[in-house]
Amino acid sequence: MASRLHRRFVGLFVVLTVLAAGGCAATVTRNAVPDQRLALKASLPSQPGVRAWADEVPRDVAAEIRKRLPNLPRLAGSAKRIDGRPVVDILALSGGGSDGAFGAGVLTGWTRRGDRPEFAVVTGVSAGAIIAPFAFLGPRYDSPMKEVWTKYETTEIVTAQVLPGLLGGSSLADTAPLAALIAKYVDQRFLRAVAAEYRRGRLLLIGTTNLDAQRPVVWNMGEIAISGHSDALQLFRDVILASAAIPGAFPPVSIKVEAEGKAYEEMHVDGGTTREVFVSPMQVPLKDFDKLYDAPPIRRLYLIKNGKLVPEYQAVQRTTISIAARAISTLIKSQHQGEIHLIYRRARDGGADFNLLGVPADFKETPKQAFDPAYQSRLFDLGERIGRNGGPWMKVPPSIVPGAPRL
Repeated sequence: MASRLHRRFVGLFVVLTVLAAGGCAATVTRNAVPDQRLALKASLPSQPGVRAWADEVPRDVAAEIRKRLPNLPRLAGSAKRIDGRPVVDILALSGGGSDGAFGAGVLTGWTRRGDRPEFAVVTGVSAGAIIAPFAFLGPRYDSPMKEVWTKYETTEIVTAQVLPGLLGGSSLADTAPLAALIAKYVDQRFLRAVAAEYRRGRLLLIGTTNLDAQRPVVWNMGEIAISGHSDALQLFRDVILASAAIPGAFPPVSIKVEAEGKAYEEMHVDGGTTREVFVSPMQVPLKDFDKLYDAPPIRRLYLIKNGKLVPEYQAVQRTTISIAARAISTLIKSQHQGEIHLIYRRARDGGADFNLLGVPADFKETPKQAFDPAYQSRLFDLGERIGRNGGPWMKVPPSIVPGAPRL
């Protein structure tokens, strides 16, 4: 989210907020879920059970896991083993705007290295949500993944609509081109491939934010894929689009739901609004999943930050928009650092192997447009070299490394 695109839209979003506060923007009516009580009951009528609140702490963890992840026991039974213990490799892909080219490059280089795991769980948020389905399906999808992150420029992804956005619209840009791009790659064949892997017990999880509820939502994409419903493909695409929908910059995605027999719509936006990266579908210790296995599993967590892990110095202009934009981007970076630290603590408490990778601090390239194929190709190539060389993966977050450079 520290990309040039995000910084530009943050500034425009500040203007939009000021105008809205002054009553300059028209009110757009929508059939929203009216209150929290009904929000807790809302579900997709055609595909119940495909999503859940990501911040829940269930009372009966085992029962909730089996309810939400009915195919997980298959993974427990088919996982590869080391010394009799099942191995669970988890890949978590963060947000990062156009810097998602880095994560795509890392995975491609990892394939060429020859030791890329078949991840039991793949999670994605925002830019990571666009990478995650390709990563989940494995090396045979490296080529289309590279296309997505290196071939298309800004006008092929978004169309500016600043004036309508400032005068009452839902965003400063139209993402119809991005929706068409997702549809180009995510077709029925793609959906069947995801369903086949899910039936083996592997999990693909995407995070969005329910803006009305101010809560993160995790979507079980494999459950969508195997549902067989006529709208499954469109929902799969919509979840990816929603996860990447920067609030104010990109339009939110409406999800049709029912509660107590009445139809409503939820407003879903960028998963990074509530959580930039995650490794588990619910807020429970990693060891709570052990009961699904016949022996304590060996867990290996791989977090790819699509951006730099350390602060980046920038002389800020003394203007309202520049100051506000820089403050918001700093808040996002700080939030992400905190989330990574919490995952590290969970990994340590659960005896899991923690691995973290981000864009190197010495990468000084800058894009010439919001989505710049030349810039993204260079970033992809950097990620590919790092993946091919095997890292270096960090074993602890930079925030707790004594003497670690901050710039």
